[in-house]
Amino acid sequence: MKTIEECRNVPALAETLWTERHLVEHLLYRLVSARLLLASEERRFLGAALAEVEETMARLWDAETARSAALASVAHDWREPRESVTLGRLIEECPPPWGEMFADHQAEFQRLATEIEQTAAENRRLASVSLTSISDSLSSLIGNAPQTYTAAGRADTAAAAPTRVNQVL
Repeated sequence: MKTIEECRNVPALAETLWTERHLVEHLLYRLVSARLLLASEERRFLGAALAEVEETMARLWDAETARSAALASVAHDWREPRESVTLGRLIEECPPPWGEMFADHQAEFQRLATEIEQTAAENRRLASVSLTSISDSLSSLIGNAPQTYTAAGRADTAAAAPTRVNQVL
């Protein structure tokens, strides 16, 4: 276990991790919002939702830079290479209450990462379905049949009869 003197920069690191954790939660919120827009087919707001995701990602990048600097300070206090100061080491080496706090951060970051991966995968699936729907609608409006394939795997060249825009609308 490290001494109090060796852990003088640990509170700043803990504060940095709280900031980063809140940003990761905010990213999840933004991704869920985008998923709801995709599911409801409210495409007109999708650009704004994606811009908010990008903004949150930029803020996360800044937080990661701050975390790296805070970790470097702790590593300097420990007289160890920066790479050796991991969350697992912080949990083991820091005196109470810091070790428990870092364990909580570790568990929450893992949970959030899993949820973000699942939400991003669902967003990609919904976006793909939405793009296919838009493509099919445009094709029917301009008279091109959507590209299909025969049972043998070749492109089906049989075109559907053109549909007039005023008939569709």
